[in-house]
Amino acid sequence: MTTTYDRGPAPLVLGAYLRSLRLAKGLRLSEAAEAIRCSAAKLSRMETAHVAHHWRDVSTLARLYGLTDWSTVVGALRLAGQQSRDPKRRASTIHDNTEGWADRLRACEHHASAICVYASATIPRIVQTTEYPVAQLPLLQRPIQEPRFRAHTVPPDDQPQDVTVILDGATLLRTFGNPRAMATQMVHLQRLGASPHGPRILVVPFHAGVIPPPGTLHRFQLHGQEVFAEETWSALYTTGADSQAARDCLAAGLAAAEDLDASAALLDIARRRFEQLARDPESDPLLEELTA
Repeated sequence: MTTTYDRGPAPLVLGAYLRSLRLAKGLRLSEAAEAIRCSAAKLSRMETAHVAHHWRDVSTLARLYGLTDWSTVVGALRLAGQQSRDPKRRASTIHDNTEGWADRLRACEHHASAICVYASATIPRIVQTTEYPVAQLPLLQRPIQEPRFRAHTVPPDDQPQDVTVILDGATLLRTFGNPRAMATQMVHLQRLGASPHGPRILVVPFHAGVIPPPGTLHRFQLHGQEVFAEETWSALYTTGADSQAARDCLAAGLAAAEDLDASAALLDIARRRFEQLARDPESDPLLEELTA
């Protein structure tokens, strides 16, 4: 019997990041492969985590792709250093807290075939409007640059993604000082949820009593492997048995979430509430409907 070992999150995250950098530069696989003297097929396997990444190759590709911030390059090299050729010794947990971590997380969003996001305090970036007041997010303990790679509904291979977004009920209560922007955000979520090709938008009622993740919890399907990422002021990635706590948290959120129709109704109440707050900040008659 053949045993398939957990590849660990490091090669998957780094592979997605390098692929996004290459695509952003407009380079074909064959063009980038020449820089590290390998075949296009081998570089493709590197980007899909089927072969390990070597420091020298990652450094060369980073320069080719235009990375000039050394601290960002170091972050990519650190991921390369957390890979082992021995499958039994591959780390199933990595903490990406160096410069560029947000870009690497967005690259995973961009290249995943399936995504489930559970947000407890903010609207996930994958469904944010451009007016969403990102600068006021309380969980960001230090400012980060706007990611180079925005998550798209359709990944580069033109295959639709399977996307589910779970919003904790408390997320619908926060104005971040801008009720009009939040009302627009609720409309955007309603439109996405009603679209036949949009993500599923599910809401966990405020009274459900489920303990949400401390920040934003992602589950990615990347090249046939399940990867969890816990996002606060950095990203913690886990695979295999190390993902059990994150898996349980996500399962609890899914079990407590309202169905699509009931979730859409809660989004509509939130929209009307934010519109009311924009007109009259002192009046909040719809708060009880969201928290009942």
